[in-house]
Amino acid sequence: MNVNQETDGPVQPTLEQLDTWCEQALSSASSEAREEAERRLRYFFPTFSETQAELSDAYGISSGQERVLAVFPTIKGPADAARLMTWFLHQSAKVYSQTYVVRRLRTLVLNHLGVMADDQKAALRVSLLEAIREKGSEMPAFLVDDITRTLALVVMFTWFDMSESRDVIDQVLEGAVHRVLALQMLRAFVEEFNRELPARYIARQRRVVVAFRDKQLKAIFAHALEAMRAATPTAGSDTTAEQRQALSQSLLLQRDCLGFDFIGLAPDEASDDAVAIQIPSTWKDVVQVDGFLDAYFDGYARSGPPISSQFIEVLVQVASIRRSFYMEAVRVQFVRRMARGISEILSGTIGLEDVENYHHLCRLLARFRCIHTLVEIEDAAEYRDLLAAVASFTMTGLTLWEWSPNSIAPLLTFWAKVAATHDVRDDSNAAIAGDVISETLPRVVREFLRAMVAATARAADTGDSPLDNTDSVLENMSSVAAIARASYERCAPVVLETLREMAAEYQEMLRTGQDVTVVELQLSWPVYAVALCISARQPYRSLPEDDRRDADMFATALELDRLVQQRIQSNIATPPCESLELALLQTHVAFRSSFIGEGGHKVTAVFAQLSSLVGLPDGAAVLDLILQKVLFNLRSWPAQSPVVHRSLQLFHDMTAGYVSVRQVAKLDTITLLLANHSSEQLQFLHSIDEYKQRALYYGGLARVLFASDTPSPAQFVEFMHPWTATVDELLAMPEEQLVQDAVRPNLIRVLRDLRGFLAAISSKSNFMRFFEWIMPQRIELVHRAVRMGRDSHVQIAGLKFLAEFAYNRTQRLNFDVSSANGILIFREASRAIWEYGRLAIDSREPVRNVYKERYKGVAVCFTTLMRLVAGKYVAIGVMPLYGDVALEQAYQTVLELLRQFPIADVIAYPKLGKATMSMLEVLLAKNNVDLVQLTEAAHEQIMRLCVEAFDHAETAVSSAACSVIDGLLTAAIESVDAGRSQKLVELVQARPDITQHLLKTMLNIVLFEDRPNDWSFSRPLFCLMVLHREFALQYTSQIVQYQPAERRGDLIAALKDLLSSTELVLTTANRDAFTQALTHYRREVTAKNLILMVPSTQTLGAPVDIMKSTDAEAQEAMAE
Repeated sequence: MNVNQETDGPVQPTLEQLDTWCEQALSSASSEAREEAERRLRYFFPTFSETQAELSDAYGISSGQERVLAVFPTIKGPADAARLMTWFLHQSAKVYSQTYVVRRLRTLVLNHLGVMADDQKAALRVSLLEAIREKGSEMPAFLVDDITRTLALVVMFTWFDMSESRDVIDQVLEGAVHRVLALQMLRAFVEEFNRELPARYIARQRRVVVAFRDKQLKAIFAHALEAMRAATPTAGSDTTAEQRQALSQSLLLQRDCLGFDFIGLAPDEASDDAVAIQIPSTWKDVVQVDGFLDAYFDGYARSGPPISSQFIEVLVQVASIRRSFYMEAVRVQFVRRMARGISEILSGTIGLEDVENYHHLCRLLARFRCIHTLVEIEDAAEYRDLLAAVASFTMTGLTLWEWSPNSIAPLLTFWAKVAATHDVRDDSNAAIAGDVISETLPRVVREFLRAMVAATARAADTGDSPLDNTDSVLENMSSVAAIARASYERCAPVVLETLREMAAEYQEMLRTGQDVTVVELQLSWPVYAVALCISARQPYRSLPEDDRRDADMFATALELDRLVQQRIQSNIATPPCESLELALLQTHVAFRSSFIGEGGHKVTAVFAQLSSLVGLPDGAAVLDLILQKVLFNLRSWPAQSPVVHRSLQLFHDMTAGYVSVRQVAKLDTITLLLANHSSEQLQFLHSIDEYKQRALYYGGLARVLFASDTPSPAQFVEFMHPWTATVDELLAMPEEQLVQDAVRPNLIRVLRDLRGFLAAISSKSNFMRFFEWIMPQRIELVHRAVRMGRDSHVQIAGLKFLAEFAYNRTQRLNFDVSSANGILIFREASRAIWEYGRLAIDSREPVRNVYKERYKGVAVCFTTLMRLVAGKYVAIGVMPLYGDVALEQAYQTVLELLRQFPIADVIAYPKLGKATMSMLEVLLAKNNVDLVQLTEAAHEQIMRLCVEAFDHAETAVSSAACSVIDGLLTAAIESVDAGRSQKLVELVQARPDITQHLLKTMLNIVLFEDRPNDWSFSRPLFCLMVLHREFALQYTSQIVQYQPAERRGDLIAALKDLLSSTELVLTTANRDAFTQALTHYRREVTAKNLILMVPSTQTLGAPVDIMKSTDAEAQEAMAE
């Protein structure tokens, strides 16, 4: 079959051929076979929404202006395509074929259902429903789901126009299909109506969803509830497979109904157990009935997995219903029955041997307590029974980490919520179970720590440790801390006792020379508990006694830290424990945030206690201790360790605040560090691969050094001395020696260290100190690095330093008018760009990794030039006047680099594409474009880059591409209007094919796509329309010709308003008016659902002149 040869005429494919192509399109291992099958199937099953890439690959013909999609001759529009697709759905028995055609049909319905006549929409709806009736029992569940979702779209888009559409759900409810199939269909309907469609459909969908929620959802839930009751087995009876399937589907449908987005059209996928379900009050006659909860608890008890877990899932949703849904008396009954049902399950351990049942029951406990405070029943027997049962269940559940690791968090959440509302004054009040709570909270803390310690010991053999997930550890520990803080008098001694016992055991093992690997892992838990308990301190609620307890725990952690440091210093063969070290760091972080903070420490009971225990009388002493801890870690741990990163992050936090950095600057330890910052003892400084760590380190040191705003010259010189010696030593070597393995690491390290230090400088005065240090002699080392063409790592280190050196961060480079410093920086950066560019352009050596060895350096060059021009600290416009070639060299180099590499590569690498478009946006801005000597080849290359950038994943890049075109065309048009002759004007006028292609591309984007940055596209589009008004009218008229007659009237009116919105003369007012008109056009097409069809061979209509069409003619076109 050859559908591309129009002279032979199209050939009707057989059903077997279509089945074969569908199977190849979905399952072939060969990409060529899949693409060929897709290409053939698009001819017979077009969606008229093909992308430009699909359009260029499809069988098509040239219209003389634009490539159009070739479709089967009998298909004149979406209605014909839908008819052929539904025919194929009914005729084919192959799952691949049915799956493929349903997905194509969904796309067609989503975009072009609006152009079909009512009878065609009705026929489509009936055909889909019939397909489910006839074949639903034979189809796999996912295919029934896909067909129903497509049917749901048809119903949604015709909800207010055709009453028969609203009846579809009623037909399903009344038994139009088999019971199980009906439940499955209803579930797909609920999920589809609850799914957020693309932005263009939101307004229409919102109205339909609200109507569906108010008129149908309650009935669907009631139907599911009735089906559940009918399918739930009686005590001692057996169930059939169909009965179990119906029961499962009814429960899943209830879960989806309760999970419906009742208050808006933004489904919340968060897993927050505190979110309440806002079901309407009209549901009271369904939910607030006798035996409502009994049906779920009885069904759970009589069913086995997995259906039993589905019962609990629905109960979780029911427990999440907002409290205000119930009147007080009803709410008391609801809470009592829920508490009694949960207690019965826990007491009888009903079904809890199944992990899913167990996990969902834990979720039920957390959600039930989060939504309901249980104050309604705190003086009832059910409340005491519930707490007692949950307490016993928790003690057992905490030991089952390996079996169900995700279930511990909801258990802890339950007790954290109970603790949050518990008053310690009620500890002995048995009438409201105060005694149970007061006894249980410390038990929960103790048993959790014991369980985690035991699980960690067992994990030493299995390798699956609960400490592996730090986020989970901190989350669970936060709940434990909340529990402990609610009854600190009872719980703090538990944590402290556990830590002391284990620390004593650890000390004894160290003394006797035993292996402490497992014990160190286990010690992480009580240390984390100490850290989180201190971190959970609330100043306005904390008593002096509580602060003294914090001091006791912190002092004990410090003693343990001393033991750990002694072990590390003793060079024992067993490596130290990262988890324990991270936990100890967390205690230092917690104490600093709770008792010192940014605002300066206050005298509290904690420092008096610390002074007596470990000799730390105030906050300054603690800060000095923390800094010593950080330095010890930096000396003792390798660069790749998370301990080093966390230590450096703590150091960064200590120096980031205005007050805290001045506190740190006064410490004796920091003074010593400033004088020995490049010490060989700091292991992480030996590595050349961890730049971010070096940046954190030297950034913090820079802030400390400049904390007084005006450090003495002697201090600065002393700090820079190690770098001065290193740089001077490297400069004294011949360039050939720098590539040697013994020298190269020092070169990379010093460049990266200087860059990290420089990045932290924010004031002009401090920058000037660095500028005077490096200019003019020491900057030569950077150029030597850039010229090392065979070592891309060294080149990148030098280029990135220059990019930071030229960056006008916080206006630090705003020199005086008479200063030449800005020009000097520009010259050095321009020279480096030229040096790197020449090496990259002239190089003929094979490249193993094109990004690391070429594109990365090019991207840094582009970023450097962008910062030079955008920084506005150099009057670059005067450079050509006094013969300075720095500007010309930089511009020529980057333009040559742009021409060296394939356009697809420039866009394919995100960082390179972003740097390229950001640079071009600045270089070719209207005020700077005169300085760029564009050639015809460069002009064409830049335009092609911009077209490619329109489809970049980042919106900022496509917006930058629009700005480039806008700047170029604005400068050219204004030059023509002013009567000036420029090279740019000649380039634009000599290549109308380029600007016309840009115009077509932008019109396609604006008319066929929904972009978030329409404003950015409107600016260059207006310039293009000023240049080619007639071509724009002709092209838009041609687009209208290919649209269905039903859509042309509204489309002509909307386009006429857009194209006649303002005079096509380039002024700011006209440009703004056009942008507003484009926004209005977008609102119009969204409100009327005017989604344009891709032009095809069978949809060409009569010629249209948009600007001459009257309203009557538009109506006539619509009627046509």
